[in-house]
Amino acid sequence: MSITPDDLRTIAYTLVDRHGDAALLLADQAIGEMRTLGDAPRTHAWEALKSVIDDALGGRITRDGPLSLH
Repeated sequence: MSITPDDLRTIAYTLVDRHGDAALLLADQAIGEMRTLGDAPRTHAWEALKSVIDDALGGRITRDGPLSLH
């Protein structure tokens, strides 16, 4: 099962709604923990999520507009 761009956006907005700007800090913590564990796939997933969180906080994406990941 793969996580889609829309899944990432939903997760990102859930974290932003609950934690505001601190969502980026939570993502950073998760990235650090996954790196410490040597879990590259989860590290990459959290890095992707952090990018989407940053875009959500910066107004570069919306909850329901078109979305593409690069």
